[in-house]
Amino acid sequence: MYRFYSIFLLLFWASFHSPVLACEDEHPPVVIEPIVKRTLVNCDGQSVMEMKFDPRGMSELHTVDAPSESWMRGGDDDSRAWDYREWQWWKGHPWGDSCRPRYWTPVDFSSNARRLSIHFEIDGFDCMQKFLLPEVVDETTPHWDLVTSIRNISGDNVEEYGQFFACYTNFNSPNSCWFWEAKNRLTRFADYGVDHLNGYVVHPDAYYASSGAIPHCPRGGGKIVAKWHRPMLLSHASPAGWRSIIMIESKYAAGLAQGIQGAAMDYIVFPGPSEKVFEDQAEFAVHIRHQLLKSPGLPATAVLERLWNEFELSHEAVRKLACEN
Repeated sequence: MYRFYSIFLLLFWASFHSPVLACEDEHPPVVIEPIVKRTLVNCDGQSVMEMKFDPRGMSELHTVDAPSESWMRGGDDDSRAWDYREWQWWKGHPWGDSCRPRYWTPVDFSSNARRLSIHFEIDGFDCMQKFLLPEVVDETTPHWDLVTSIRNISGDNVEEYGQFFACYTNFNSPNSCWFWEAKNRLTRFADYGVDHLNGYVVHPDAYYASSGAIPHCPRGGGKIVAKWHRPMLLSHASPAGWRSIIMIESKYAAGLAQGIQGAAMDYIVFPGPSEKVFEDQAEFAVHIRHQLLKSPGLPATAVLERLWNEFELSHEAVRKLACEN
């Protein structure tokens, strides 16, 4: 009887201390140091934008014509970064809505003049984000690149894998943000009734595209509201007239999302539209481009198509750069 009672107490204690069941107040503290500053310059060596990175991702961005305007969402919480890791999931994963890997993984953060890397391993997956900064940018359409690679080191084949990243963007809330939908038009998430992660825009050929939901998505039941024409997100204009454009390599762009009435511009990556099984030791690497565009009015899709074509043509070169030591 005593032994049974001891086991019961141990299980009861574990239920309140397990990271799976922990409430948000018990999340581990988010690491925001060290902070690394970088500047993007034009062909004359003049500054175009100032950036800061930390173990969350890019945590500050200012254009030189509006140095007091912060692109990053403010507030007292830690959600002030772009390409911030949030959730990963797969069939049968035990973590529910616990925000893994955001809170629950240590990060190795390193940098040199033109590259910053965030490396983390959690729950059987080895992940690397490499931010690649060009030496010179166009002062009207500056950009930088990111290559995110994910390897399954779990020892098992897993089904229906996805990983969700957030870009907290100050100038959108509460007015939503745009995506480029399959009808070849720019549409706000709010036009589909999406407020906070209660509707998703997915890869048109994804194995779940006709099912009505992204499997295992931890918010909103993964409800699908549309399919993308290009996996691209577009922000509202800043007071200085700049817009943020996020482009995700088509093959790996599982879905697009909006959180906090547009203050979070989010994307989901996966091994591919027909890759329902993510095999042990398999790896995929996704090219993401962030671009600013001086466009106080909503840009024409022809302008976005040109930027998209340039992005697609750069995949090979950016991958090669990401592989260099």
